[in-house]
Amino acid sequence: MKYHWSEEHGKLMPGPSPRRREARGLMVFNDRLYSDNPFRGHDGTLIHSRKSHREYMRRHNLTTTDDFQGVYEKRAAERAALHTPGAGYDREARLEAVKQAVEKHCG
Repeated sequence: MKYHWSEEHGKLMPGPSPRRREARGLMVFNDRLYSDNPFRGHDGTLIHSRKSHREYMRRHNLTTTDDFQGVYEKRAAERAALHTPGAGYDREARLEAVKQAVEKHCG
């Protein structure tokens, strides 16, 4: 059984907690996020809505991390596969090549 703290009764009460009319401290991604907290881009452009944010990002050829879903995991898997001994990775040959490069450039 679930319980919740009731300020009204000053004790734990059975059942789920009642819903709050307004979630405080939570940022809801909508236009109110922008209109309540407008900000300026690096060029001084005032960003006060989702539309102005999209236009700013498009104008400056920028994007957000959500456009790269799955990319980071895929690249990590590619790096792990590259460093697997059976995939043509030769640790000793690589260390020798680094050693020779350092000796060549650093004397």
